[in-house]
Amino acid sequence: MANINFIQTSNLFSYTATRCLRNEYYHNDCRICIDLCPKGAFNIVRNKLTLFEDECVGCAGCIGSCPSEALEIESFDPNGFAAGFIHQSDKKLSCKVTTPCLGVFDVEHLAVMALRGGSSIVCDMSHCSSCVLNENGALERSIRTKIETTNQFLESIHNTNRIEMIEEKEEQVDRRALFRKGFEKLKESVVNESEAHISMTSAHHKQADMKMPLKRILLKNSLKEIVGDLETTTFLTTSSLFFNKQINFTTCTNCGDCTQFCPTDALFPTSDKQGIYFSQGKCIGCGICEDICKPNAINAKEGYDLINIAFDRAEELVHYEMVMCYECRTPYPYKGGEPICDRCIGFVKQNPNMFTLARDL
Repeated sequence: MANINFIQTSNLFSYTATRCLRNEYYHNDCRICIDLCPKGAFNIVRNKLTLFEDECVGCAGCIGSCPSEALEIESFDPNGFAAGFIHQSDKKLSCKVTTPCLGVFDVEHLAVMALRGGSSIVCDMSHCSSCVLNENGALERSIRTKIETTNQFLESIHNTNRIEMIEEKEEQVDRRALFRKGFEKLKESVVNESEAHISMTSAHHKQADMKMPLKRILLKNSLKEIVGDLETTTFLTTSSLFFNKQINFTTCTNCGDCTQFCPTDALFPTSDKQGIYFSQGKCIGCGICEDICKPNAINAKEGYDLINIAFDRAEELVHYEMVMCYECRTPYPYKGGEPICDRCIGFVKQNPNMFTLARDL
């Protein structure tokens, strides 16, 4: 069994534990990579995600689905590929020719390529169903879901580019030979890829306090280039790509747990620490804030604004006036009525006999 280290590697593949959501918050139950891995290389050990190096084959099928970019492969950087896709003459993505498994891309990558590439993109899906990595069908379903989500987004902003799919059946070949050939091609690509291409994501992660996934930054930069030409930038529906939050003023205690544990600083306190801001452009939809909120004051909200997302504009969700509790003399978020904090008023109600004077007995 593998030990739990900060960075675990297997051939060309690496897993950075400090970027994993399960390490960010103990109760987070993200298991996307576990469900996608056809070889069972990911397991939970003492509630922490652990890579079993001997089981990993470096197929890269899980990389694109990691919301925090904790998974990388040395030979191929999906962020670098997406950023430079406009210079690609061939707009077809194929694990036989240009890329590792198409699972290396996320919705952000596909959207960036469609927005920057100037034309539709073709994904070669003809051999996914028979691929040795698709034994339980999870990888193919994941790739198709990402393509569908990307196309829904492109359609919503009236962009004519699409992610198209080739569905033609491939010739019958030996599945083991196909896998060996694909893995050898993946190793050889280390030599062929440019240094800038390979190091783009790694360099991004080395920056101080860089919590935002690079794929999300690339998408926001792409939106900045087109948002001025869109007919509408405000949408009232839910999205599987962008997320929105709301906070109940009555139930929120301004404890600050949501801002402390937000992995991307999408939730952050106001300068006076008496309120909470939310930035849609930074939210990756991990759900940590909703789970950690003891009074259940944070909830998902429909709608998103592409201008706010592209330019990281924040909205103040809640703000309180801090007053002194007359019992414990501690500042607390005032919500009206008698100036007594929830802790003290609860104590008074549960222990009324302690506040009875002897003369009143």
